[in-house]
Amino acid sequence: MGGDVSEADRKTEYLQLARQLVDRLEANNESEADDLIDQLTRLRETELFRELGVLTRSLHEALKSFKVDTRLSDIAANEIPDARERLNHVIDMTEKAADRTLTAIETALPLADDVGSQARALGEQWRRFRARDMGVEEFRELSRDLEEFLTLAEGNGAAMNASLSDALMAQDYQDLTGQIIRRVINLVQELEDKLVDLVRISGERMAEEKPAAADKDGEPDVQGYGPAVPGQDEDVVSGQDEVDDLLSSLGF
Repeated sequence: MGGDVSEADRKTEYLQLARQLVDRLEANNESEADDLIDQLTRLRETELFRELGVLTRSLHEALKSFKVDTRLSDIAANEIPDARERLNHVIDMTEKAADRTLTAIETALPLADDVGSQARALGEQWRRFRARDMGVEEFRELSRDLEEFLTLAEGNGAAMNASLSDALMAQDYQDLTGQIIRRVINLVQELEDKLVDLVRISGERMAEEKPAAADKDGEPDVQGYGPAVPGQDEDVVSGQDEVDDLLSSLGF
């Protein structure tokens, strides 16, 4: 606790006034008892005013330190809008790639079905030929069908190869979108670090002013001052777990 009067002095003053108040009440001296109650009230109001001043100073220093840090305002003014545009660009690229891939697949599927259906029909005729269950005229028709099928298979094969190549090329967006997303992730991490620093400034003030808790032997617990602040003696909070612990310890 800051100020000119120590915590021990304030407790002593409270105790003295409380004893005097008990004496006046036991003596039925209501006038002096009322005066003592007024003194206790003023003493408490003075302490509350001092605590409010300390809190105001802490908040003022926190805000002042972040005004000096122009990086936070630069993130808010420039990089967040830029990140939003980049993510919208990722969405556009993904949608275009998906449309391109679907178009290529929709083009290739009928070609594959056509080749498959004709191959099945020719396969049945070929089995009849192998079983010697086909006349000369039917064999000539089979020969013509085979020639047409080979021409069809060659054309459909080239068309399917082009469609599949187009579907493959449509996936080249992933490298670019991956770079964009990684950059946005880095920006979010930097922004989180800045906000954690702001929480730390308030948390350290809370940790300094919270009284020590007594251990089981009645002695002050040196580990009991304020909430546990992970990485308090370090420059930065490392890892999501420590960020979560810090926010939880401060009641957020």
